[in-house]
Amino acid sequence: MTIQIINLYKYNMKNLNYFFAIVLTFVLVTLSNSQEKTYLATDTEISASVGENFTISLESNQSTGYSWSVGMISDNAQVVVAGMDYDLPEGAKTGQGGAEVWHMKAVSTGTAKVIFYYSRSWEKTAPVNTITYNVTVK
Repeated sequence: MTIQIINLYKYNMKNLNYFFAIVLTFVLVTLSNSQEKTYLATDTEISASVGENFTISLESNQSTGYSWSVGMISDNAQVVVAGMDYDLPEGAKTGQGGAEVWHMKAVSTGTAKVIFYYSRSWEKTAPVNTITYNVTVK
């Protein structure tokens, strides 16, 4: 009986070790994949590898009606827009600005020019700000 209990204990510990190894591997892979490089308005030269995700964070105050839009991506599709989030600082008050965080993905080698315009969508005037990013995908 004692030998059976010891063998059962060894068997359960071995399975428990496998379980923790699998969980640890999953956590490490998830953390390594979630580390996207973030570029700001001053970082207009971007270098990325094929398949790499990165973000462009632009100061914005959507409560004024202004927001960023992607005006043009070069004819070649080296970079695609994967989405956008509007982030407010913690404890933000009504009318306070935040940042538009544009999620991008490098999909093929080459260079691309990505232009962002800061404007009100309903106004027909020139944007109040324009930022151009030169993206090189390796």
